[in-house]
Formats: sequence, structure tokens, C-alpha cells
Amino acid sequence: MDTKINTVGIRSLTKILSKNSEMQMPEKTGYKVLALIAGLGIMIPCTLIVGFISYVMTEALLEAGSPGGGMLFEMQILSAFSMIFGILIIFSVMFFSSDREHFVTLPIPSHHLMMAKFLYAYFAESVMEFLVLIAVFIGYFIAIGRNVGLSAAIHPVSILGAVLGIFLIPLVPMLYCAIFSLVLMASLSKVKNTKTFYRISTIFMMLFAGLFLLSLKGIGDINMENYVESLGSGSNILLRTLNIVFFPVPWLSKAISEGSILWLLLSVLGNALILVIFFFLGKALYQRGLYTAASLGSSKKASIKANDISDSSQFKASLMKELHVILRTKAFSGNCAYINILWPVGAFMLFHFTRDKGGMASFIEMYQMGKERAGMIMLMVVISIAFIATALNSLASTAFTREGQHLSLIKFIPVPYETQMYAKAAVSVMFTLPMLMLTDIVICAYLHAPFYIGVFYMIVMALAHIISLVIGMLMDSSAPYVEWDDEYSALRGNLNTFFNMAIMMVLCLVVVGLGLLIYELLKLPLTVYYVVMLVILAVVMVRMVIVGKKKIIENMGNMS
Repeated sequence: MDTKINTVGIRSLTKILSKNSEMQMPEKTGYKVLALIAGLGIMIPCTLIVGFISYVMTEALLEAGSPGGGMLFEMQILSAFSMIFGILIIFSVMFFSSDREHFVTLPIPSHHLMMAKFLYAYFAESVMEFLVLIAVFIGYFIAIGRNVGLSAAIHPVSILGAVLGIFLIPLVPMLYCAIFSLVLMASLSKVKNTKTFYRISTIFMMLFAGLFLLSLKGIGDINMENYVESLGSGSNILLRTLNIVFFPVPWLSKAISEGSILWLLLSVLGNALILVIFFFLGKALYQRGLYTAASLGSSKKASIKANDISDSSQFKASLMKELHVILRTKAFSGNCAYINILWPVGAFMLFHFTRDKGGMASFIEMYQMGKERAGMIMLMVVISIAFIATALNSLASTAFTREGQHLSLIKFIPVPYETQMYAKAAVSVMFTLPMLMLTDIVICAYLHAPFYIGVFYMIVMALAHIISLVIGMLMDSSAPYVEWDDEYSALRGNLNTFFNMAIMMVLCLVVVGLGLLIYELLKLPLTVYYVVMLVILAVVMVRMVIVGKKKIIENMGNMS
């Protein structure tokens, strides 16, 4: 086997993988408008928020004598999350993508294919992180310039370190994921169940959560001030652990904060060392891992039993097919189904840890006193949660994309389009709506809201959920992404998912703005205001369902 590094060949393979694994922008004016909305509604606001957090943390840690501490903590948190969520991506891209059988038959050295797949996964997964890191560094430099001086902020080594850091910080966790997947696939060659591999991400998440909870120990009251102080003093267990695991990151932080070329060189060499280890491990183990993946594929196909398919009503059969696709596919189950659990859990953690502190305590007190402005704000919050939760889980915006290259079967199976459409909508309702209802219960329990208010919140959340669902299915039926190689590409490379989220964020702003105008200009009593908002949502929902149903069925008839 050729053991030389053919960089030209690797670049060519990377380009091929990138082209075949991302949805191409449809030549429609509407999609160009959506791309603009997505940039303005998601990417820019997210980066601005992160930049502001970096600025605030840097200013706070300047007082503690650790000007680079906030930047370091953010870089390490990004590294940790890259590894947690990157492990499944790396497993899928390197070993379980559908193009594996095509590439292995070509006269391409296996380690060249491995490097191309890794580079593709690295760039595809890191685009948003690149933007976030740019915001982190800008926020840091602004804070340094304001407090220490412009000359310290624009030191050439510091600027160079920040530019390199944008690309190097996501590299280490992705390399760790790739190395881990190589070793695991080669050493567990007799394992015939892919769940063994996919459970690793859950283990990483539990370890990270455990470290985070441990880092709260000994800081006193759980608040941002005490946590920042633990970062500045160097006593934060989470940060200390991450500094060991992702060891080039603190070196890069020192290079940027101190303007040290030595620390910068050490950081680059650290990244290079991990990359070299990955390359030589790949030469030794990747081919064996591909054999393991092939045997897993064969085993998986053999495990499908005849009793998986049974006679049923058309709707029930279509619904069961949708459920099987989602629950039996790790990418879909984790990112589309189980992700909804985050909403009630997040609401519980938010209220449980902040109900007696700061602004949250004041808001709860205002709400319990019957202040109308607090009631208005809470209504806007629950409506926004329903919009965003539905878009975030991608169940609606991948309804037709999940069919992949079998999309044409929609036209030929003896099931009416309307029945298939209802089945796809039903899975979104089944996985999303109960979690929204549970989130409402958690919120109302901590607010001590009356029972009828809780029921009212459930109704408006259901209306917002259906509106978001119809919009997502409309988009995906108009331009489904079917030429994907693995399920993660179906989610990650699907522009419909991204644009649907952008639309929902804009819609949230519209609803909140409209709600504020109605409240401030008309001076309606809170009860009347609730009724007005309910009627508006109900009218929009009914209109969306009537028009959307007709258009989705029309789009299904045009699919090929």
C-alpha cells in the first residue's frame, strides 16, 4: 500500500465528499431570501451574543488577574462540546456512510480516504464554530483594548494566535474523536451491534455533565460571579480537567494573552503531534475498521425480521414506518426525537437554580403579584418556545428528506398522499407536543400559575407548534434533500432545517413585536390580551393548515 501523503489526492477526495454530502441551494428566489434571513436571524445574532459574553468575562477576569481566563474557558467549552457531538459524526462519516462500498473498490490508499473523510467532517462540522471563535476573540480584544491598552490588544503574535486558533481549536477534539473511532472499530471487530459504538457519545456527555457539577462544588452560592471567580483563581475542576485533555488550548491562550511566540509554537506543535498520531494510526487500523463496518452492515440487514412488517391500516402502517426510521436510526433519534427532552429539563434547571436569585426572582415575584406585564412576557416566552422547539428538532423540515433516494416511492406505494402527509406530521406532534406540555407544567409549577393559565399556555403552544410544523413540511416538500450519504448528512447538510429555524426565529420576533404593540398601544386588560393573541394564532394556524395541506400534496405529486 502507498504510504506517502498525496496531498493533491486527499484534497480532491475531500472536495468530492463535500460536494456529494451537502444540499445544493435550489435556484429559487425564495431560498436566496431564506439564506439572507438565516444569516441575519441565526448566525449573526449568535456570534454577537458570544462576543458580548467573551467581552464581559474578560473584563471580569481582568480584575482577578487572569485576562485570558474567560477566553480560555470559552475555547475549552467549545472543545468539549465538539468532542461530545463530533464522535457520532466521525463514526458515521468514516465508517458508516453509504459511499464506503464505492470508495473501497477504487485504487485509493485507505489512509488517504481516511484523511479526506476526516477533513470533510472537520470543515463541515466547524463552520459555525469558526464564527463563534471569531466572536470570542473579538470580544476579548475589545475588552483588553479598553482596559489595558490598544498596543496590548493588537500585538502581532496575539493576532496571529487568534487567527490560527479559529482553525486549530476545533481540530483537536475532532482528532480525538477520529483516533478513538479508529481504535474502537479495530479492537471490537467481533461486535455485531452498532449501538455499542453510538453509546460512546452518551458516556462523554455524562462525563462532561459530571465534571460541570463537580466544578460547582466549593464555590458557595451558585451564581455567575462565584463561577467566574473560580475560573480566575484556577480552582475550577472542569477547566483544569479540560486543560489537561485539550492541552494545546491553554498554550494558545497564553500565546494570545501574553503575545508569546514560544507558546504559539508549542500550541501548533501540539496540534501537529496529534495529527501525526492520527495519520499513522489510520495507516495501521483504518482498513481493519472498514472490515468491521462492513460486517456490521451485513449483520444489521440480516437482523430485519419478517414480522417487522405487518398488515395494518394505511395510516397506521405509514406512521409505524416513520417511527421505525426515526427510532432505529441514531442520527434521527438523537437529533430529532430525544432532543425534545431538553426543553422540560432546561426549564427545570433554569427555575430551580435561579428562582431565588437576581432577575428571575424579581420576575417570579412580579408574576405572582399579578403584574400584567409579567403575564404578557410569559405568554411571549411560551409561544417562542413552541416555535423554536418544533424547528430545532427537524422532524418537520426533514419529513421528506428522510426518505433519501427512495423518495419516489411516495408516488408509487398504494397509499394516498394525504395519508402519508398526516403520518409525517403525526410523528412531529408525538415527539414534540408532549415535551412542550411538560415544559409548560414545569414553568407553571415554579410560577404558581393558576390551572386555567397552564391550560391556556398549552393551547397557544399547540397552535404555534402546528404553524411551525406546516412551514417545515412545506419547505421540505418543495426541495427535499435526497442525495445524502449518511443520516447525519441528511440533517447537517439540509438547508431546509437551517432555513426553517431562521424563519421561526423571525416569526418569534414578529409575534413578540406584535404582542408588544397590541399591549402598549391598545392598553388591553390582560385577559382580553390573551384572547386577542389566541385568536391571532388560531386564525394563522387554520390558514396555514388549509393552504399548506394543499401545497404539500401538490409538491408530493411533483417529486421524482
